[in-house]
Amino acid sequence: MKLTELGHVSLFVRDLEAALRFYRDLLGLRETGRGKGGRIAFLSAGVHHHDVSLEVARATGERPARGAPGLYHIAFRVAGTAGDLAAARREAEGHGLVPFGEMAGATPSFCVKDPDGNEIELYVDPAG
Repeated sequence: MKLTELGHVSLFVRDLEAALRFYRDLLGLRETGRGKGGRIAFLSAGVHHHDVSLEVARATGERPARGAPGLYHIAFRVAGTAGDLAAARREAEGHGLVPFGEMAGATPSFCVKDPDGNEIELYVDPAG
């Protein structure tokens, strides 16, 4: 078997509109469609029909403890300069998010949490 790329990430969410405000309105992913009677939204970063799908959860429950098996984070590239990353950080803070996990070096980045507590890493790749 040889995989060639990641197709998409699907997340169950508690509140679809809150998740859309985060992924579409803040992160800038483009909404490309809805399904399942409006219970699922598809979002694209530009190349694929969807890179992220958000579906209203069918069950309730707590998130696993950090470090437990499961999804750790999703990383999105934000353009290519430290200035772009700094602007993204200011915009995140302007929306009431608290950036954490800042990393410098070859791949500068920081993380924020989406409305359901998923860690989202925003990074720049200075090499292009």
